[in-house]
Amino acid sequence: MDLNELRTRKEKIDVYLAEQGWDVMNRASVILEVDTKQSDFLAHSYKTVAETLKNDLESKYVDYLLLDSLGAPLAIVEAKRTSKDPLVGQKQAEQYADDIKQQTGRDVFIFLSNGYEIWFWDRERYPLRLVKGFYAQKDLERLRFQIQKIDPTKPIEVNTRIVDRSKSIENVKRVLEHIHKGHRKGLIVMATGTGKTRVAMAIIDTLLKENRAQKVLFLADRKALRDQAWNKGFLEFFPHEAKDKILHGRYNKEKRLFVSTIQTFQEIYTQKDEHGRYLISPGEFDLIFSDEAHRSIYNRWRDVFTYLDAMQIGLTATPAELVDRDTFRFFQCDDHMPTTLYSYDEAVKDGVLVDFRKSILGAQTHFQIEGLRPSDLTESERNRLIEQGIDPDEIDFEGTELEKKVAIKGTSEAIVREFMEGCQMDQAGTLPAKSIFFAISKKHARRLHEAFDALYPEYKGRLARIIVSDDPRADALIHDFEHESFPRVAISVDMLDTGIDVPEVCNLVFAKPVFSKIKFWQMLGRGTRSDAACKHREWLPDGRKEYFKVFDFWNNFEYWNMNPEGVKNEPTEAITSRVFFLRLKQLERLLAQGDEERATVVRQRLEEDIRSLPMDSVSVREHEREIAKALSPKLWDNVGLDPLEYLKGTIMPLMRFQTGVNLKEASFTVKAERLGLAVLEGNEKEIERLAPEIGEMVDHLPRTLNIVKEKEERLDEVLSRAFWKGLSFEDATGLVADIAPLMQYLSKESHEPIVIDMGDIIEQRTLWTFNEEAPEYVVAFREKVEKRVTELADQNPVIQKILRDEPITEADLHGLEEALAEAGVNVTEEMLQTSPRHPYGSLVAFIRSLFGLYEAPDPKKMIEGAFQTYMIENNKSYSADQLHFIRTIQTVFMRKKHIVMDDLFLAPFTNFGSTAPVPMFDEGDLKAFIGICQGLERELFAEA
Repeated sequence: MDLNELRTRKEKIDVYLAEQGWDVMNRASVILEVDTKQSDFLAHSYKTVAETLKNDLESKYVDYLLLDSLGAPLAIVEAKRTSKDPLVGQKQAEQYADDIKQQTGRDVFIFLSNGYEIWFWDRERYPLRLVKGFYAQKDLERLRFQIQKIDPTKPIEVNTRIVDRSKSIENVKRVLEHIHKGHRKGLIVMATGTGKTRVAMAIIDTLLKENRAQKVLFLADRKALRDQAWNKGFLEFFPHEAKDKILHGRYNKEKRLFVSTIQTFQEIYTQKDEHGRYLISPGEFDLIFSDEAHRSIYNRWRDVFTYLDAMQIGLTATPAELVDRDTFRFFQCDDHMPTTLYSYDEAVKDGVLVDFRKSILGAQTHFQIEGLRPSDLTESERNRLIEQGIDPDEIDFEGTELEKKVAIKGTSEAIVREFMEGCQMDQAGTLPAKSIFFAISKKHARRLHEAFDALYPEYKGRLARIIVSDDPRADALIHDFEHESFPRVAISVDMLDTGIDVPEVCNLVFAKPVFSKIKFWQMLGRGTRSDAACKHREWLPDGRKEYFKVFDFWNNFEYWNMNPEGVKNEPTEAITSRVFFLRLKQLERLLAQGDEERATVVRQRLEEDIRSLPMDSVSVREHEREIAKALSPKLWDNVGLDPLEYLKGTIMPLMRFQTGVNLKEASFTVKAERLGLAVLEGNEKEIERLAPEIGEMVDHLPRTLNIVKEKEERLDEVLSRAFWKGLSFEDATGLVADIAPLMQYLSKESHEPIVIDMGDIIEQRTLWTFNEEAPEYVVAFREKVEKRVTELADQNPVIQKILRDEPITEADLHGLEEALAEAGVNVTEEMLQTSPRHPYGSLVAFIRSLFGLYEAPDPKKMIEGAFQTYMIENNKSYSADQLHFIRTIQTVFMRKKHIVMDDLFLAPFTNFGSTAPVPMFDEGDLKAFIGICQGLERELFAEA
């Protein structure tokens, strides 16, 4: 519908302003048709078209002038008719803003709108951008304050109380520099356990201090991540800031820091108060962090981020190569490269994480491999099955169907026994170190728990606990697992896959298959925390964590070795969109068959679906023109487009915004509509497939409820074989009207597998090896050297001098090397440095350490410490790229043990571009770097 400018303003723009608290009838906040040439903006004397139109002085009229709480100019709105592009008013609005600025010396914000689109221009900082609504007065006042207080010349300083690793400081700097350049979106990819929450807090800290942000929202896709940001982020690092958890639409907006879940915001971001005003303005927040963005952005929750017009930073631990390309696009990352990256391999190399690839045990039981056949059943099990009405001769299941269609108690017992016999134990060696079991289902978790209690009763039920989301004690159980000695084993279904942070976890047990690579990495991330992060030494093997052990009972590693990309999980359509699509397919079929009567009925259902869309939702409202077109009779008479394709491409995606949808009812509706389509297509195979699925749902309705009992006769009819013979289209679609509404009462319990009480054994074991620290021959040679030195100790005079700490000459060393050579070993500096116990380049230091007389500092830790200290103390002086350059010096020096000034002008340093190392650094900086290296070289690698 094309509205002229006056109607556009009255019917649309005035309404949208009112939704954000701007009353166009209240001159204290909004004045219409203000003359920007004849008004006195400093004196707040605003003249309108009615006052100046007829005089001869120059006039220019801005459509709306929005005032701050003191009556001063704050923003202007330039309106255009609905058929016009609102951007054609940009220059016009700019002239109005210039007129105001000429008098006040202060810029005003600019909005451009044609009633369908709203564009916002904060022209002192950003280009024009499309927004979902007008900003509220308080939000525009806050933005104006920020503009006044920001000092663009002030260097970026990172709070090293929050982040104390050089890589984390570099990541913080890189994001802040990105924001300083005018970007409003970014993506941080950091492996689980590398401190992405701390990085987020350091970014928040700096932006608060710089006055670039005053209201911050941390959104997570689950409660555990929300609480982690609250407890280990806001409470720890911002103890004096006003903060709150947002659990519903009514919250204290005067506070500065907020945490919530994306699910909560999906419910509240479109809520209005009793006056029709939105509870949350598009400008409510200055900065939003989205934890695990790849799981939320491109589902229905994406609309939350589109509505909230703030700087948006995504956080994810998903490896960069697995992040969805749409996530990169949403966060405006070019070439599928995140704003900053800290990979798992890099973190392992830096010693920040431990490596799971050192110990992976694959194991499978007999029934997992061979499946279960009638001949496997014991006589007692056959009799028990007969008593339950199950024919034992029909027991025929593959191993992949365990815990889905059939469950064998002995299989759970075999898995638990294998774990207990091979897991990493605690410091005392009497209990398992902290461990997580990933189970297939809640019933499976229960069977694993029962196996622990049955096999190891001496622990009195304290060793293992089930932690699932619908347990009201779940948070308390997680707390105990994190902070108490018991339980040692957490058995979970999905809940502990992400979000839990227990550094002491040393065993992970995959008692389920995993077909999503993203999820697989998330689950492995539960064990990657390093020894430095562990507080409870008594829970660790020998009091320290060197690696974590993985038990794989479902050949997951073999699957990922054979299928590196895993199952392609394309984004799925909302279930309401699928219903709409099936009705479109039915309509297409009926039109092709020339069945106008039925086609009219289906078309009416589609129109009912469209009319059910919440038109006051900002996400739906922006498609108002397309919806009006879809409901117009002209659509079906338009030779210029295919109406079915139009509805599929334009309207079907909007169905995800339907409200009050019950998942069980919608799932049944999908099956019924699919059945109707199968009838129209004459697809007997599909009808046969759907019959038991629909029948099972109908059969599981609780007939003890009166509302269900009233339909008992209809339910029996649908369950009868007669109903399915000669099924008509009306029979199929009638299920939607008659029975679908009852599905909300369907029992939560799904079809349970047949439980077999028989034993099982581990039949196959596989030790997966991905890398080795040193070849076996190196280890053997090192042990040989140690043995020969020990044997020579009593008779070799040079070794005696070393043990008495007497001076050693070059001749002494030469003689000792010859003595060792005669004993069958040739000692080299490189060989000595392969020893993790004796990583020294000096033969004297090696011998002293062997006899416990000297413990040399670890060169790697000394080098890391020296460079880390320098970067932390001087982070204010360097950019992210400069910090990366310094970290590269550290890496090269660790490998070469010697660096001179000329080396900085060669590869890999030349990879930083033509500005590296000069003018990226001045001469004083470069000398400081070389000085650090020379000092370390003298201390660590000088000849003893």
